[in-house]
Amino acid sequence: MANKRIKRKQAPKDSLDEKVKIVDSMADDHSASAKSYSNLVPHGNYRQLDDNQIQQLDHDNHVAHMVITMPATDMTRNGWEFTSDNEDLDDLINQKLKDLNSQNVFAQFLSDRLKWGDSFIAIGGIENQKDDDSSKPLDPDALLDILYIQPFDRRIVGNIITNLWPFSLTYGKEANIQVSVGNSAYDLENNTQTENGLMKTIDASRYMHAEYGRDEGDDQGHSIYETIFDALKLVDIANWSVGQIMNDLSFKTYSSNSIDTASADPKQLAKLSGMMNYQFTTESLALIGQNDEVAKVGTQLTGVDSLISFMWDNLSAATNIPKTVLLGQQSGKVSGTQTDVQNYYSYIKSQQENILRPYLERLVRLLLKAKNVGNIDPDSIDWQLNFNPLWEQDSLTNAQTSLAKAQGLSYLVQCGALSPEEAHDAFLDTDKNNATNAFTGDSADAIKPFEQLTDSEKNDLVKKYNGETAKHKNWFKKLFK
Repeated sequence: MANKRIKRKQAPKDSLDEKVKIVDSMADDHSASAKSYSNLVPHGNYRQLDDNQIQQLDHDNHVAHMVITMPATDMTRNGWEFTSDNEDLDDLINQKLKDLNSQNVFAQFLSDRLKWGDSFIAIGGIENQKDDDSSKPLDPDALLDILYIQPFDRRIVGNIITNLWPFSLTYGKEANIQVSVGNSAYDLENNTQTENGLMKTIDASRYMHAEYGRDEGDDQGHSIYETIFDALKLVDIANWSVGQIMNDLSFKTYSSNSIDTASADPKQLAKLSGMMNYQFTTESLALIGQNDEVAKVGTQLTGVDSLISFMWDNLSAATNIPKTVLLGQQSGKVSGTQTDVQNYYSYIKSQQENILRPYLERLVRLLLKAKNVGNIDPDSIDWQLNFNPLWEQDSLTNAQTSLAKAQGLSYLVQCGALSPEEAHDAFLDTDKNNATNAFTGDSADAIKPFEQLTDSEKNDLVKKYNGETAKHKNWFKKLFK
């Protein structure tokens, strides 16, 4: 038996009910009730923006553009530095990171992650084998160099392939992506490609992929614009409303019997209107009849500032960016009382560690492994990647911090917990962010004379000393830039 298609009966487009729903925007689903669009999207679907809507929102709304570029810029603005116990290797890797334009590439990478929900970085690795098939995994042991890293977004990615075979070590992990090459369009429903281009498979080892807002069961991530759409809508409403208020902030009314007379003749009315506009656009003298009346009307602004403040507060809550930062808080030196700005930088620091660091360290490991760059096993040396400070305290806060630290160390010396030499070293053992004290309760018990150390312990101690020396040298270089 063939399935019968049931056509849902719809009300005529010109019915009274439809007209009421169109005209009265404050009725039913649009009212401030549980059915409000701000709380529940009609038809029970999640809000989804297509690529054109996302691009238009980013292009036309400066606040929307700011909320995706500001965190990405702050996470990468001051850069990072590779350090190890080999100064020559440090200079080589840091210079290679600069040559790859890593700061700008990762800034775009993080911005695209928020904008599109999925962002990628192509790794231009060169191997010592002739076969450069991008669908095959990148062999780190055969890697010669990395010529480039290039960011791109999901608009050219036709499909993301995940390994769903449960009897595999990479089960649930991304296997590869299919990228459009040339002027083409990929049909996901029919899994076909147009004749104008082709799809090229790229193995997961040859690119980096970051997601945002991807829920379990979703094929791709979601743009942050879908989450903060209502907050951005309030920004548009506030911009338009304030513009209208400014346009009608002050105006004059002209009451005269001549208006009634002129209204019968459109040409005469237009002439009178033009003459009145010419006279009343300035505070100059107006020549009117004995029975005419001119009144100046101003718009009441009481409460407008509270509404504007609510708009910024709402946007700040939606984006995790404090209002003071959104409104243009000057970056650089921060006083001790600016807790909201400090909290924002702490949030950016956590984003650096949780989101940015894994991708950066993966790139560094490839550079160390490449024969024409580091030519060394990354696991055979002690190395680390440090993010440069995001901000610095002002002079007053630094002085107060130093005084409090000096008083605390002085008390420990008086109690006999530390010697004056140890207190001196502890006071100087700090970075530009006022790191915590390096001494611990068990550190004194573990100290042995150098002569009693084994050869292995002596080598470890010398290696650690060289590493600390290199770190302090880099610290002093930054201090006197």
